[in-house]
Amino acid sequence: MKDKIERILIIGAGNVATHLAKSFSKNKSIVGIISKNKVSAKELALKINCPFINDLSSLPDCDLVLICTNDSSLDEIESIIPLEYNIAYTSGSVELNKNSTRKNYGVFYPLQTFSKERNIEIENVPLLIEATNKEFGQQLFELASEMSNQVSFNSSIERKKLHIAAIFVNNFTNHLAFLAKEYVDKNNLNWDYLKPLIEETTNKIISNSPENSQTGPARRNDQFIIEEHLSMLEGYPKEIYKVLSESITHTYLKKRLKNDKL
Repeated sequence: MKDKIERILIIGAGNVATHLAKSFSKNKSIVGIISKNKVSAKELALKINCPFINDLSSLPDCDLVLICTNDSSLDEIESIIPLEYNIAYTSGSVELNKNSTRKNYGVFYPLQTFSKERNIEIENVPLLIEATNKEFGQQLFELASEMSNQVSFNSSIERKKLHIAAIFVNNFTNHLAFLAKEYVDKNNLNWDYLKPLIEETTNKIISNSPENSQTGPARRNDQFIIEEHLSMLEGYPKEIYKVLSESITHTYLKKRLKNDKL
């Protein structure tokens, strides 16, 4: 096994694969891109000037096969790749199989949301590493350290818990913004008015803390305003508003009770 990972084969051509491939291509040899979506794979291979590979049965020699596909396809893909290949995958929620018969098997998880059309500074993206053995783990760690300033070894359960937290921060927050925009559009109001609020909310969370940044009727336990708002909503938005308001109110009532006892 080589001391350093230099030649990388990427399986997948979606958002994660695209960003990692572009980053790797700056100082590594990308020996090929392969994906079920052959159109996307060809486009990505063309962008980073590397070969497009048609199927998994004819893989070129490489130091690492990086699987950047959806979680449900990992087992199937891994079972096809010969055991002599070193594999890592980019999933946040799939536990590493420590009993794998493959000698070198690991995780290379970028904790970030990716979209093809947006530029991401990979050096600021946390990269979480795990492997079936110390030597391969160190190789993945060093590979990650060439890209990012935030690299760490994390167990499968730690990674899974961080992934759950990331879903709250990213996926759920984005869906709340979607519901807000849908509500605004339905009422013929201006969505742009909320953009400075989104920006300030994010900045406060980062510079201060979520706990200290909370404002609003639920934070004040203003049940009159909450009930009034609920009367103006329906369906899922109404249920979500109710559940989140109850959670916020409970959080700060509990905090006040704790302070009163001190």
